[in-house]
Formats: sequence, C-alpha cells, structure tokens
Amino acid sequence: MTERRERFTLLAPGTLWLTVFFLVPLVAVLVYSFWKVENYRIIADPGLRNYAKILAGDIYYGVAVRTFRIAAVVTLASLIISYPVAYFLARKVRRFRFMLLMLIIMPLWTSYLVRTFAWALVLGRNGVVNQAIQGIGLVDAPLEWLLYSEFAVTLALVHIYMPFMVLPIYAVLERFDGTLLEAATDMGASKFKAFLTVTLPLSLPGVVAGTIFVFVPAIGAYVTPELIGGTDGMMFGNLIAQQFGGTFEYPFGSALTVLMVAFVALIVSIGLRYGGLRRV
Repeated sequence: MTERRERFTLLAPGTLWLTVFFLVPLVAVLVYSFWKVENYRIIADPGLRNYAKILAGDIYYGVAVRTFRIAAVVTLASLIISYPVAYFLARKVRRFRFMLLMLIIMPLWTSYLVRTFAWALVLGRNGVVNQAIQGIGLVDAPLEWLLYSEFAVTLALVHIYMPFMVLPIYAVLERFDGTLLEAATDMGASKFKAFLTVTLPLSLPGVVAGTIFVFVPAIGAYVTPELIGGTDGMMFGNLIAQQFGGTFEYPFGSALTVLMVAFVALIVSIGLRYGGLRRV
C-alpha cells in the first residue's frame, strides 16, 4: 500500500495537469467538430457535415498535401544535416564536445519569433541574400521567390528544428560500444560497410526519435508560415487558425484539428511501436 500511495502521489500532479490542459480541451474540440454554426451562433446539432466539407474541398486537400510535403522535406533535410554532426560529436570529438553541444543548443535560447523574423531579413527583397547575389552580378533584380514561399518556410523550419534531430541521435551514438566496430573490422568489413551494418542500425532509435521531434512540430507549424510563407507557404495550422480567428467557424476548425491530431498520433504511435525509442 505504501508503494502504491507513493506512486499515486508522484503521478497525481502530472496526471491532473495533462487532464485539465490537454485531455479536456481535446475532448471539447472533438465534440465541437460535430456541431455547426448558424448566424454566428454555435448550435449543438451533431453530424458529420464538417468532415464531409473537408473531404469535398480541393483547397483543404491541397493545403494538407503541402503541409505534409513541407514537414517531410524539413525532417529529411534535418536528418541529412544532423546525422554527420551528431556522429562527429559522439565519435570524433573529446576535448571540445561540451562547447560544440552548447553551440547547437544555443539557438533554442532565442525566441522562435525572433528566429523567424531573422529569416525574413535574410531572404527579403532587400535582404542579405539578394544584396549579395546582386553585388556579385549574378542577378540584376532581387529574387522575389525567396521570401513568402514554400522554400522560405522549409528553410526556416530546418534551421529552427534541427537541434531536435541532432540531440537524440547524439544520445544514442555517444553510448555506442566501439568494440563492435572493431569486431566488424576484424571480420573483414570495411569502415563504410561496418557503418552500414553496425553503426547505422544501432543508431536508428535516435533517428526515429529525432524524426518525431522534428516532424510533429513541423507539421503543426503556424508562426513561421504565417510570417514568411505567404499564400504559397500556407500550412494546415494557418488554415485552422483562420477558422477560429477569422471566420468564426469553430466547429469546422475543430474538425480540421481532429484530423491533424489523429494523423500526428498515428505517426507517433508507429514510432513508439517500431522505433525502439526506449534505447534513446
């Protein structure tokens, strides 16, 4: 009984917090998604009209596809950049490892909003990139597509979320047993083959964790596409925000939210089930 009481005492605050600030709002959104709006009044008339509206609208499908594409590209680009960095820190650096880790984490100390606005200054019509390429004569006029585009959103999100990919991969590689590579080399494997057959498979839990840490917030991004995406970089989070803040379509916005949460929950469940995240 004492052990059970101790467990309840430790778990109760976190359970209460998640129930009040996560579960209850989520249930409210689910209920609202079946209601409707008439004359700017929310009416409790259960039905599937909001979900049917989503399935019938090409614009919602297009935004959903763009959102998934941006999130997938951001995750893949973050992985391609982060894996060599994490491997270098975990396997090749000893003396300055802590300092280099701090340099990777340091951008997280800066406001998300500030980092997004910084990219607006870099990619804008009179930004650093346009001034540089005009200065060396590559173009005669500023490139308009750099800002307020899908490219700008993707680039900014890679910069913002890349540390969340580096750290879990580093955590796995840092605890990697180097004698396994020695054994593979003794059995005739080259360094590249030893990496493919030993290091890479054993680091997959870190890769899966990093993928979830990047993909989930990227697919729900709102601030970055709102500030530097324009119409070409609009994502699902912006579409949801419009229903709540602009058109007073709370039930329809709730239906969009439910679909996004369900999709993200599916991705996370697959990662938890098959990703071996307990080893991270």
